[in-house]
Amino acid sequence: MLSNYLKIALRSLLRQKGFSAINIIGLALGISVCALITLYVLDELSFDTFFANADRIYRIEGDVKFQGQQYNIAVVPDPLGPQMKREIPEVGEYTRFRVNGAWNFRNGNAVFREANVAYADSTFFRVFSLKVLQGSGEEALRTEHGIVITESLAKKYFGNENPIGKQLVGDNDKTYTVGAVMENLPKNVHLPFSVLIAMRDIGDSRQNNWLGNNFQTYILLKPGTNPNIIDEKLKTMVKTYIVPAFAKEVKTTYEEFLKAGNHYKYPLMPLTKIHLYSGAKIGELSPNGNIQYVWVFSAVAVCVLLIACVNFMNLATARASNRAKEVGIRKTLGSQRLQLVWQFLMESGIMVAAALVLAFCCIEIFLPSFNALSGKELSRSMIHTPFFAALFGALFLVVSLLAGMYPALVLSGYQPVKVLKGDKSSGSRNNTLRSTLVVVQFTASVALIIGTLIIYQQLNFIQTKQLGYKREQIVMVQDPDTRITETTHRYKQEVMRLAGVKNATVTNYLPTGGDRNNNLTFIGNQQENGQVTQQWRVDADFIPTFSMQIIKGRNFEAANISDSMNVVINETFANRLFAGQDPIGKFITTSNMSNNLKTFTVIGVVKDFHFESLRNNINPLILFFGHTMGATSVQFDASQTSSVLASLESTWKKLYPNKPFEYQFADDAFANAYRAEQRTGSILAVFTSVAILVACLGLFGLAAYTAEQRTKEIGIRKVLGASATSIIGLLSKDFLKLVGIAIVLATPLAYWGMGAWLQDFAYKTELSWWIFALSGAGAVGIAFMTVAGQALRAAQANPVQSLRSE
Repeated sequence: MLSNYLKIALRSLLRQKGFSAINIIGLALGISVCALITLYVLDELSFDTFFANADRIYRIEGDVKFQGQQYNIAVVPDPLGPQMKREIPEVGEYTRFRVNGAWNFRNGNAVFREANVAYADSTFFRVFSLKVLQGSGEEALRTEHGIVITESLAKKYFGNENPIGKQLVGDNDKTYTVGAVMENLPKNVHLPFSVLIAMRDIGDSRQNNWLGNNFQTYILLKPGTNPNIIDEKLKTMVKTYIVPAFAKEVKTTYEEFLKAGNHYKYPLMPLTKIHLYSGAKIGELSPNGNIQYVWVFSAVAVCVLLIACVNFMNLATARASNRAKEVGIRKTLGSQRLQLVWQFLMESGIMVAAALVLAFCCIEIFLPSFNALSGKELSRSMIHTPFFAALFGALFLVVSLLAGMYPALVLSGYQPVKVLKGDKSSGSRNNTLRSTLVVVQFTASVALIIGTLIIYQQLNFIQTKQLGYKREQIVMVQDPDTRITETTHRYKQEVMRLAGVKNATVTNYLPTGGDRNNNLTFIGNQQENGQVTQQWRVDADFIPTFSMQIIKGRNFEAANISDSMNVVINETFANRLFAGQDPIGKFITTSNMSNNLKTFTVIGVVKDFHFESLRNNINPLILFFGHTMGATSVQFDASQTSSVLASLESTWKKLYPNKPFEYQFADDAFANAYRAEQRTGSILAVFTSVAILVACLGLFGLAAYTAEQRTKEIGIRKVLGASATSIIGLLSKDFLKLVGIAIVLATPLAYWGMGAWLQDFAYKTELSWWIFALSGAGAVGIAFMTVAGQALRAAQANPVQSLRSE
């Protein structure tokens, strides 16, 4: 019996090759999109689950509100971790990082630049369960000038030699001894380090300062500990250690501090939630994901798969009338309904199996492109796992039943007497369900179109917004040294003489990203009215290099020694601390990026420029004058780009013959800050196109079904003189009504969803009406073209053929 079912099923599918191909392709698209998004979602959800005891590891974060400013930070004071270990018995261990950015390491004459270097406590390997392949990681991080490197770095520096005991020279000319080699960190962890340096080497920067938030601090709780207990005990520690230090700084009591609407908290963030729930806090170790995008992509995957299943039902039902007589004859000859159901389910199963095979091939082919689009490194081996075997097996069963059961029941439910008399409508009157499914399909499609357009509009807004500085025609040559050296500034002077170079500045405090430093600042000695401000150290060429605008006073002067006690502030600072007053000549008191309070004179006000993401408002900023380490930012003539880059490199090699020449354009650095949104927009655009394509296949199937059901009516209308245009309109209007209903449903849904997404940006585009109108018009146009093809075919058919049997 099964062989008979299989033979008839294959014969039926081969007889209708076009219909079978459309059905299989539609399902394959839905399954492959669902599988690719599943890979993406699983990768996002798996972040930091690599570590043993990941469920007991927490990061201590900062939640500070002061004078109306909210600061969410991923760094805390140096002494907090050790003090928690001493005072809170539930804390099993702690470890801290102090990010040191990029370093050059020299091994003989070979120089390598490592982008992810950090100081770490010797307890690192007690908290994070990374394998130490050689040496002792704990001992290396306890020893002065000891370092731990990854396995890949060990091979890069020392080949097949034993790296333990080997020495590397850092930017600071210190010689570091390799004490351990650890396994390479997987891609799905938020720790980006390739080199760890013993914390004791941090030197003067490591201070017992309860107000300096500079250390990423993690704790490992003892088994069975409720993290809420730690939260309560942290509140006590804030009152014990933070409040006295803060009160001394701002000359206020803790009660007055709270009464003014301020707060100072240190909440716990579970390790496994950092990547998706932490956001873009100050001091993050690496760019984070967003749980909203995970939900959005998951919803898209489910929608596309459901649309594909719906299309299967619509297309199968649309072709039902072609087999009506077959069903009638079989039932007349004694076939039971269950037997017919099994036969049609067999056909459904064959097509689903073929779609799964095609989907698997599509995943194999398009996975590299999807990786490039999403910025992931998903492996094909992830598909060849028991999980995906079970997923594909479940998809086969579920899709076969969902997509095959409805048409099987409809076809097997035909009444043979009516069917053999030529009445093909029996058993297929459930137009409401099919219409509802079309509305659902196009509601999802229109919402996706609107969402994609708004994301691209926001990205265009970001790219074209006046930022208060010029990012075009600026190249940033990476700092060759982590110290302030005369060589760095000599390089700048040499660069300034090059043809095509307009200006240059040396600093690591850049509007496109780099170092950030927050400190309290007061007007004069009014410590009770302090503000947390960004504080940057720059030279006299910083403002002109980035084409910033001084709106009051003057800029720094390189030859003016007294400018070391002067500052330039931004508009936001002037408005908040000198509301309504002229700030020029006024005095401010601040720590000047140290622990000692000093008084400075305001000599200028620079027009506000964006130095953080457009998700955030512009905060108060102070520019201090002085030499500093950092990148050399060069403003150049766009017509001489190639020659300028060549000259920059040749000049570099004269001064730093053993160090690699690395540079980045400022506009590229700016774009990197919004890479997640760009990738999201690109992925949504692709998936939206697939969703529309699959939805159109469903509409095509329903149009084909309707045309076949109304063949006699169309023939009579043509005999009575109806034109092809009127017939096209007749068949199209019902479908366009369904699309219109979908637009009405999708518009408020998309408005709400994208409005919520835009709330993450302090500076955002407007939800313009034309986006919704364009999306609706596009959906109507696509639907009309899909339906019109079938309508035109029906309108051009010879009425004699359709009426001959009547």
